[in-house]
Amino acid sequence: MFDYELEVEPILQVLVGKALEQARIEVIESHENAVLALANSKYKQQREAMLVQTQRVEARQGRRNDEIDRRNL
Repeated sequence: MFDYELEVEPILQVLVGKALEQARIEVIESHENAVLALANSKYKQQREAMLVQTQRVEARQGRRNDEIDRRNL
């Protein structure tokens, strides 16, 4: 005769195990995406700060060159 619990239990264990494994993977991916977004944000801030600093240095150098040219005239 067919023993329902004996036959279904291994299948159920596999299904539950796969569901838990998939859920774990999704949680890990979600965490990795959050970490990556934070790293990208920090990188963009640093890049923008460097750009601003570079523009300041270039502007200062341009003013110095203009002053030198004006004095030479």
